[in-house]
Amino acid sequence: MEGYPDLRSHSEHLAVGSAQTASTASQSKIVEDEQSYLLDDLATGPLISGNSGPLAVSPADRALIAVFGSGLAVIAAGSRWSTEVKAVLDRAARSELDITRIVESDSKLILAIYAKHDDDGKASGMKGEIERQRELRHLISQAAAEDASDMHIQVHPGYCDIRIRVHGRLRNLANRSAEEGVAMVNAAFAVATDHGAETGLSSFMKGTLTKASGLLPGNIDLIRLQYSPTSGHRPSLVMRLKYSIKKGETDIAGLGYLKQQANDISIMRRRTSGLYLLAGKVSSGKTTTLQRILNAMIREKSFEISAFSIEEPVELDIAGAVHVAVVPRAGQSRRQAFAEAVKSTLRSDPNVIVLGELRDEELAGNAIELAMTGHALWSTVHSGSALGILDRLNDLGVAPWKLAEPSVVKGLVYQRLIGTLCPQCKVSFGKGAAQGLVARSLSREVTRLTGRSPDQMFLRGPGCSNCSSGLGGRTVVAETVLPDPILLGHYVSGRRTAMREYWLRPAEQDGMGGIPVMHHAMIKVGSGTCDINEVEEEVDLVSNYTRDYPIHAKRLASDLKRHLA
Repeated sequence: MEGYPDLRSHSEHLAVGSAQTASTASQSKIVEDEQSYLLDDLATGPLISGNSGPLAVSPADRALIAVFGSGLAVIAAGSRWSTEVKAVLDRAARSELDITRIVESDSKLILAIYAKHDDDGKASGMKGEIERQRELRHLISQAAAEDASDMHIQVHPGYCDIRIRVHGRLRNLANRSAEEGVAMVNAAFAVATDHGAETGLSSFMKGTLTKASGLLPGNIDLIRLQYSPTSGHRPSLVMRLKYSIKKGETDIAGLGYLKQQANDISIMRRRTSGLYLLAGKVSSGKTTTLQRILNAMIREKSFEISAFSIEEPVELDIAGAVHVAVVPRAGQSRRQAFAEAVKSTLRSDPNVIVLGELRDEELAGNAIELAMTGHALWSTVHSGSALGILDRLNDLGVAPWKLAEPSVVKGLVYQRLIGTLCPQCKVSFGKGAAQGLVARSLSREVTRLTGRSPDQMFLRGPGCSNCSSGLGGRTVVAETVLPDPILLGHYVSGRRTAMREYWLRPAEQDGMGGIPVMHHAMIKVGSGTCDINEVEEEVDLVSNYTRDYPIHAKRLASDLKRHLA
């Protein structure tokens, strides 16, 4: 690299010249002065092997190597092929940093490089950290003002994209340099909690930003962090925003549930025994629904029941409930801490217990045992349908005979969120077909199924001052199941088709009269609330709907009339 002399040859030259012209003391003084000059020269570049970043060097190895962003590596003489130095150079290669010059020196000079950068950067580093957190707080506030559910920070080789997901759609929020992007990721984890033992930009990491971080606006309770290293070990951080939920809210129908579904949930919450599970993908509103259900339950029972919530981090704010802290002790895993919290709660005279999520076999087993001993337990799981929750329990090791017991699994709910159309800029089916916003064949099929005219149904518009990209919010589309002995008997006997048909069959035909999520979504389209294009993207195709749910497809128009009445 230009501008940096080779320290080894330069020192040798000095030594030879000094032997001919000066005393030993003079020679040492010349070498000391020259190394001091060289230190000043080297230390002007950006040192990237400091305390943080992909090339962070431990204090124990600081006498062996120092790496600069310019591509210069200063290595202790004789240590070029040591394990410690090779590890740092390997990390540099994986981070796509070209080492263009290697200079050998003595350990004292390398330590002096770190000391100089530490001294020079201490004040500016603190100022820089404050500036990065201020910038991150500003971006989070912008995202919250847009009602974003997530914020993505993606660092590319020469720049950083910052995008937000609003009403299910990603869009750009800001752009920064790659260096600023890395700095913001570091700033987030610097004040995060619950990030486990893994640290460093080359590791998968998670964490939580709470109010104590100082980064959250007033309407955000917490932010979940999920960090993934990408090719080249460039950061990719997803921040999931958890908004403050109105305390004491109990309205289920207002979330978008149909009357029959709201009635099913009302039956579930009147009970104080059994297992009740909510399913849906990430950011599908499960927490909001669960909180409203439990608020309604406690209020309807005049606060005469005891409710305990076990989750970490805390997301539910349930009036009258006790939150049991999950704090792993030294040497104790998170899973063990959860299991201990469940056992402690069981000894605390509970009527209702809430688990944030059934993540593993031990928690699923505890949930079943609690339900079998006469308690009511509410939780969430990952599943693609309401009936699929039974498969998820089976995957988590729950014995089939326990699932066959009607007193155990007593309520299943599955939900998704889809965008609601902006009333100011939405486009009618008729105009949308003419503009190519919807396929004419799809428009005709939806018109036939719903019995509505093309002017009574709408598509997402271009966006206006009253909305975000043509959407004004999101609404629930769902499935609810109150399992009975016949349905559970079909399941444990392996008669999946019979189970599904029994649930879907109308009550007047000795079935359960279940409403599949796609039927719910089609009602939202027919009522002019949602875009059929998003329904096909997020839920299912209309062609699959008419094939898989012929009874519901035939009665869609009449169900829609009752819904609109």
